[in-house]
Amino acid sequence: MAAFRARRREVPMIRLKKLGHVQLRVADLERSKAFYRDVLGFRVAEQDPNHGDLFMTLGEDFHTLDMAQDAGPATGRGAARGIGVAHIAFQVGSYEALGEAYRTLLEHGVRVERAMDHVNQRSIYFQDPDGNRLEIYYEMPGALARFPDGRGDQNCELAVTAPGEPPPAWLSERWPPQA
Repeated sequence: MAAFRARRREVPMIRLKKLGHVQLRVADLERSKAFYRDVLGFRVAEQDPNHGDLFMTLGEDFHTLDMAQDAGPATGRGAARGIGVAHIAFQVGSYEALGEAYRTLLEHGVRVERAMDHVNQRSIYFQDPDGNRLEIYYEMPGALARFPDGRGDQNCELAVTAPGEPPPAWLSERWPPQA
């Protein structure tokens, strides 16, 4: 691996626009395809049996996710592997959508590992069938301005309410965020 050295501020940074795609090596391509399609709502963009990769998308981009069958034995699980992908995060557009994502995961038998309040966003964490750690989050309006105040990460209960119901009293001061 090439060494990285911090540079002085005069050196311009790369101007990235957004996360393009993530490639995962998976133990069972068809099982992973079913999970990302049926649980998380990805659509198959291309699956070429000659090439071996499966490309899936969430929106207008050609692909958001590229999966390839691992040729060797399955390795460690998720972030426990050490160097590699720690987690992949997917943003939802509202607090209600985060609650719906939580309920959907449970309905599919997916164990949600934790819910976390990051001060500027609310997240849930879980694993795909190969142990890759995933996050679904809702970012509060003004999140960037809140970030310098400190993360203050803390585990929390996810207030899963029906659409239109107010959040529980313990959460009402901070969540859902006010514009």
